[in-house]
Amino acid sequence: MTRVLVLLCLLVGIARADVDPKRKVIVLEYRSGSSAMPHLADRIVARLSKQTSLNVLGQDQTRTVYGEHLDLVIVKCAGEPECVARIGQKVGAAEVILVGISELGDVILTIQRIDVSTRTVSSRLADSVTANSPPNDQKLDGYLTKLLPASDFLRYGIIDIISSESGALVTVGGTQRGTTPIGALKLKAPANYEIRIEKRGFQPFTTSVQLPADGELRVRANLARPGGAPAWWQHWYVLAPAALVVAGAAGGTIYFATEQSPASEPLHGVGSVK
Repeated sequence: MTRVLVLLCLLVGIARADVDPKRKVIVLEYRSGSSAMPHLADRIVARLSKQTSLNVLGQDQTRTVYGEHLDLVIVKCAGEPECVARIGQKVGAAEVILVGISELGDVILTIQRIDVSTRTVSSRLADSVTANSPPNDQKLDGYLTKLLPASDFLRYGIIDIISSESGALVTVGGTQRGTTPIGALKLKAPANYEIRIEKRGFQPFTTSVQLPADGELRVRANLARPGGAPAWWQHWYVLAPAALVVAGAAGGTIYFATEQSPASEPLHGVGSVK
């Protein structure tokens, strides 16, 4: 078959704007007499886990919850949305992404996003590919951004800034965010952010943080007056071991800075300040 189906997208439903970005989604694979593109569903799980905040389960994980007869049930469903949705319901998923692979000359790849509550197809796409040319990661990402709502691909983290002085101006990522005390900031992640905290009569506090997706960081800023006695964390005998902590923190949980910033404390997830 010629590539007539070059990314035929059939949007059966409009993605709701209020979908939970951390909802549980299971990815299942249904094959109709084809062994092409092995592990494609596993690759989709990996891409979704990297690109979104969804709670994604692959077929092996789903089988652990559903039971060893999962594969037989998938075959029996034969891609029928209502039947597949019952699988999702049993494992507590909000949606099922069903990857279908069949051969009619070329390999026909279909991906359906099935809403478990309504037992209907929210969106569907199909593509015709050659057996020896499986879609690369960039192609898979293109499929998924068409299949899922754009809001699923927006990820955030939290930076909580605590200053020793009130009324200090806080600038994060080049944007003024207000004066201390300031509420926790929800920012796009993963990303690096430069933080500057300044108040008249005090030396500015500056640091750089690496904010992980879905993570939270607490940054403590101790502002010092010019010419005053150094804070405890500014003494050479404190900074020397702090530098060792930076060099040896393979997990990246806490990084101490050798400038004005004492530490960043991860609240949830992994983050660092340097």
